[in-house]
Amino acid sequence: MQLSILTSCLNDVITKYLATRLPACQICFFRFCFGSLVLLPIGCYKYALTTTRFTLHLVRGFFLAVAMGLYCYGLAYVPMSTAIVIGFTNPVFVLILANIFLRENISWPIWLATLLSFVAIVIVFQPTMVNHYMAALACIAATVVFALLDVINKRYISREPMLALLFFSNAVAAFCIFPFAYLSWQKPTLVQLLSLGLLGIGSNLILYFLLRAFALAAVTALAPIKYTELLYSVLFGILFFNEWPLGTTYIGAACIIAATSFVAYYQNRL
Repeated sequence: MQLSILTSCLNDVITKYLATRLPACQICFFRFCFGSLVLLPIGCYKYALTTTRFTLHLVRGFFLAVAMGLYCYGLAYVPMSTAIVIGFTNPVFVLILANIFLRENISWPIWLATLLSFVAIVIVFQPTMVNHYMAALACIAATVVFALLDVINKRYISREPMLALLFFSNAVAAFCIFPFAYLSWQKPTLVQLLSLGLLGIGSNLILYFLLRAFALAAVTALAPIKYTELLYSVLFGILFFNEWPLGTTYIGAACIIAATSFVAYYQNRL
């Protein structure tokens, strides 16, 4: 689990570095391309790149392109720690979207936790939104779209081979975002191209390490470890970008962690 979190934070470092030099859509395009190219020989060797639900992959790929495009744009302007804290609200948005699309009931304590999360988002973004409100909104929108992807995964992909899922999602996302990348295309340098390649490889490693963690330990035991991502993001933000988190970031993080932890605890009781 720690390897998945560490890889995710390192990917954010690379993304933020590249986002000051290349358009967000182009970064995402290369990320998806390299992510699918790395999987292609493995999938062919194991005969795992087959699917009967290509429409599902089209939908997932489209939303993945939207989510990553928004996140990459937001990460270019807001501190890493702020983006990570907002990402912690994902479980809350999953519950709301599951209620809308899957008709899952939500009890009033969960709604209170949701309200606390929204208050925390305002606290975290209050200083940021003065100068970069569009980037702040992009981070929130990205979290919502990622939550929508989780709802789709929960409902539809339980029987899909993991290699096929990763490959087609990356390939479709690259196809969807290419027109926007082409319109703002800038020729990447060799260093940037290597960084983009690492970004694609890292995106696959994040999920691989995460799945290995779920295979070795219970989800409830792993859930609290997720919040160590904030420590990595603060450390890397200071080391690489001289980003010192504000007090509001810690206050908002405490509220969000409390809310999402309560949601996990309450859901496990049912």
